[in-house]
Amino acid sequence: MSSNDLPLDQLSAHGVAERLFDAEARVLPAVRSATSRVADAAELIAARMADGGRLVLIGAGTSGRLAVLQAAELPGTFGLAGDRVAARTAGGGPGGLTGTDGDEDNVDAGRADLTETGFGAGDVLVAVAASGRTPYTLAAAGLAHELGGAVVSVTTVAGSPLAFAADVAIEVPIGPEVLRGSTRLTAGTAQKLVLDALTTAAMVRLGRVHDDVMIDVVPANAKLRERSAGLVAEIVGCPPEDAAAALDRCDGNARAAVLLLTSGLPPTEAAALAAGHRTLRSALAAAR
Repeated sequence: MSSNDLPLDQLSAHGVAERLFDAEARVLPAVRSATSRVADAAELIAARMADGGRLVLIGAGTSGRLAVLQAAELPGTFGLAGDRVAARTAGGGPGGLTGTDGDEDNVDAGRADLTETGFGAGDVLVAVAASGRTPYTLAAAGLAHELGGAVVSVTTVAGSPLAFAADVAIEVPIGPEVLRGSTRLTAGTAQKLVLDALTTAAMVRLGRVHDDVMIDVVPANAKLRERSAGLVAEIVGCPPEDAAAALDRCDGNARAAVLLLTSGLPPTEAAALAAGHRTLRSALAAAR
């Protein structure tokens, strides 16, 4: 009997890792097949947020933890105000990551958690559930529609109740797990890839990216201040020290720093011009 035919518990650690990695090879083709739906969802999120709407992500178990992780990274990466993005995982409460498996079946908790985020008619809910059947997540999606919001579903099966309830359904069927039923593995990888692509594409369409750089990254520590200065220097074509000085004058606002260096505008006027345009590219055109 070859190692490919052996049960998981009869493999060496090397064999287990190999089988797990082999299973991951099917994820990217499956995710690519959902590209058009990811794009539709990204356009929906960008349009809603451009009109002042908020993005809320919700799920239970691994799906909920991935939702919370995604939401946690968006404000710092793309310079969004903290109240523009929210997330909940079943049993986690505000800001909670771990959650509890027992709350996945709690319909009332799903509705209560969405309500607690302040979800409203102009907002978008990204509901994440590998099975597409989690009662907590289905309840949140149902309430989102009742409140007049839009719903994007992310599942790793086709034809689920959650997909049926969504305005845009992203379905990435990936088949059985190597460790049967453990959706933190292949399904989790697929969901993470989808959420990364979905939110990044939405932020690009919202104007939070210039060229291929994070123009609105929040320079909250030394590494990020250096990164912000580097991207300003790259855009302007100036020494990094000049970019860093401009950032200091503009209170860390990279868009304003670029406009200050390219047009000579004082910091307050540069910041006002930057704020008046969705993209840095259009602000630069207006400053010419």
